[in-house]
Amino acid sequence: MDHLHTILENTPGHVRPGNQVDVNSFLSARNQEIQALLKEIQTPKKCNKMIFQRLPKKMRRRVMSTTVKRMPKDLRTAHKKSIEKQINKHVRRRKDYRRKPKSLRLDYMRRQKNGKWLETHVWFAKRFHIVLKDGYKLPKSSHDKTYRACYRAIGNHCLAQDVSYISCIELRGPYSQIIEGLMHHVNQDCGRTFKAKCYEQGTREGTIFMYKNGAYPCGAIGRVSFIWDTCAQDKIRAVWIWAEPSIYAQLAKELQITFNLKQNDLDILESEPPVLKKPKLLEIIKKSKNISTPAVQTFVNSAMKMTLLKDSLNRLRLTGPLSNSVLSRVLYPADLVNSNSCINKNWWSSHLKNLKSSINIQTKLWESLSGADRPESYPSNCVIGFHTVDPRLVFPMKRTKALPISKDFLLEEDYSFKLPTIASVSKIWDLKVRDWSMQNKMPNCEMNMLRSNCIINGNDKIALDKHSMSIIPIILIQRPGQYHPITRPGYGSGWDIVLPAGWAMPFWLGLIMNGCQPGGLRETTTMVLERCLPRPDEPDTDAGNLRAMLEKEEAMKKHFRLPPQMRVNYIKLGFQTPFHCPWDILCNEWMLDSNNKFVLRNIKVLTQLQNLTLNLKEKIDVNNLKSEFADLQTCLVPIRLELSQKGILKPNSHVCLPTLDDLSNVGDKSNLGPLEKMHKDLNAFKRKIYRLEHKKLLRSLRRKRVLEKKKRNILCKRFKQKVSPTSQIVKEYLSQMKKLWIPEEQMPLKHSCSRVILGFSCNSHFSFTKSKYVGIGYMPGPALLELFNLWSESKTNLPYVLIRNPSTNQFRYAFLSITI
Repeated sequence: MDHLHTILENTPGHVRPGNQVDVNSFLSARNQEIQALLKEIQTPKKCNKMIFQRLPKKMRRRVMSTTVKRMPKDLRTAHKKSIEKQINKHVRRRKDYRRKPKSLRLDYMRRQKNGKWLETHVWFAKRFHIVLKDGYKLPKSSHDKTYRACYRAIGNHCLAQDVSYISCIELRGPYSQIIEGLMHHVNQDCGRTFKAKCYEQGTREGTIFMYKNGAYPCGAIGRVSFIWDTCAQDKIRAVWIWAEPSIYAQLAKELQITFNLKQNDLDILESEPPVLKKPKLLEIIKKSKNISTPAVQTFVNSAMKMTLLKDSLNRLRLTGPLSNSVLSRVLYPADLVNSNSCINKNWWSSHLKNLKSSINIQTKLWESLSGADRPESYPSNCVIGFHTVDPRLVFPMKRTKALPISKDFLLEEDYSFKLPTIASVSKIWDLKVRDWSMQNKMPNCEMNMLRSNCIINGNDKIALDKHSMSIIPIILIQRPGQYHPITRPGYGSGWDIVLPAGWAMPFWLGLIMNGCQPGGLRETTTMVLERCLPRPDEPDTDAGNLRAMLEKEEAMKKHFRLPPQMRVNYIKLGFQTPFHCPWDILCNEWMLDSNNKFVLRNIKVLTQLQNLTLNLKEKIDVNNLKSEFADLQTCLVPIRLELSQKGILKPNSHVCLPTLDDLSNVGDKSNLGPLEKMHKDLNAFKRKIYRLEHKKLLRSLRRKRVLEKKKRNILCKRFKQKVSPTSQIVKEYLSQMKKLWIPEEQMPLKHSCSRVILGFSCNSHFSFTKSKYVGIGYMPGPALLELFNLWSESKTNLPYVLIRNPSTNQFRYAFLSITI
């Protein structure tokens, strides 16, 4: 025994531990200690720490300090009590109130002052670049790199676009009066008109170019599409005319003058007087909730009525071979659903009884969509009426690609060329039915509860027999696509879906969930150029002139935003008009009257000119052409350009007349084309002197201001002036410098470069079909005759012209063809 143990033995009260331990007493003691530790941990102390601060750092979140549901479940009750006991409760910061609007509805109304929103705007604004065009905020292109993906979708899959900005005008009255008035605005030389037999029954959609009253071939308005109603035997008929927003107001005004219509007095009385005081927030919300459908304007006379259905109808566009499969997944016929919930609504029950044969045909056509491979298997431009249930009821569980299911249900041979009239019957023509379908729309929250409570079948359709309160009348319109078998037959074919107001977002989400690729304005331009179609705003229309002016101003601002060292010197390149196409000047120099210029749209003449360009082996007599086609002396001919070799084709490019030497060197691949000699810039020295004088003037003016301050003994208390004293001098300097950089058209434009200018290229892009740059342009008729004369003398037998971009002196060879 060591010395320590001897001391412990002699100490009073010390007990030496035995060889055995009592288990029960030991466990009870340890249990009491653990309970005491847990109680100490769970009871909040008087410090400022919160419950969530006891978690590990990797589990902490700043939101936990105010949001109890973010905490783990076992700590929520304690954390809630600790928040309630706090003396200084969390106060919301003022900037949070500023960031979040009080009412999203009012905030959306405020943000639509500059441009009208589509119903799918919120979906597009998160994923697309939005631009302001013709009074609408429209999606241009996706944030992602989807240019090639959209091209593949058009050719092999399905592309979806919201074209609801194309507005509708309804004309209702006696059929003879409608035809008599509309024929003053069209001409049979441009194609089938409103009185064509193929469009009279209402089973097909037609397109025609409209002019001012009796002004053909001048006074062009724009290209429109139209649909007649299916009541062919009635004397009172209705026609829907669809127009782009750039020409919508002008067209409505012209029709109002033609039919002698006046605005309805009820519309004038319903318009509220101006409010002097600022209304309260709740009053505005109540008024906005009561508005079920957009307000429409009506113009009437003794026999006719014109209704402006702007923003009252939605139009979704599907393009691609899988459009049929997508429609078979999104749409579901209402007649296949139990209609017990619709007994009180007379329109659907009466429609089922009276038009049972039309509903049966429409159901067969819907079944054929699942087995049809391409949209062009249906009659071109056919119109199919349809009544479908809410598309949210048939949403798939996750995004899937719609494919043809089976070929058991194929289109009958009788319907492959012509559809019966009863197949195009739809209640969408009735205003009351459109309002009813919008008012009975189920909110998203109730729809989500319905989907969560119902059992999902194999077809992803949920209890359709019990929830059929929303029956939507729609119209399906087929678009044929390309006819040329050499390139891609059927390219650009698809369907258009016309919907009532308020239903664009559910149908759009249904299209996206079934594998559609979303597209914007860029894809519309791409399809126009790939299919060699003319632009809707051509240079002889008011909309085309306005668009050209806006594009010129924007390009000028972008050019002069660059420093002088980075700007392209267009004077040295011999390019007088790099930002616009001066059709008036070019027409005057080719012996045309610029005031009466018009674009040639006569289909027979354009077809004959196209045949001449394809058969250049035979000699062309220009004198016979002048005598045969008298309109060629006073018109602009639409052309299509395709580069023969590598290179880029930009807008506003020159289309020039080649020489015989240029055409003889076409076969040489090493020869890209002739070069334009550099021109002398006589304004370079003037710009330099003017800039130095301007700087000297600004310095002298600044010195004078400083001396005046010193004389008045003004103590330095600086203040910022709202208007600079030299602002007017700077504006004059900038305007004068712009004229020195890009002078006004003083030289003759036709001979401003080494090659004679024939016309201009208005729009261009890289074609994936051709693997080359293609463009659309125009040239005066006498310039085309000069070109025919040159081709007949050359030995190439191919329609070659020269192209030069605004930013280069290199001419390139291009093929020319006439667009029809």
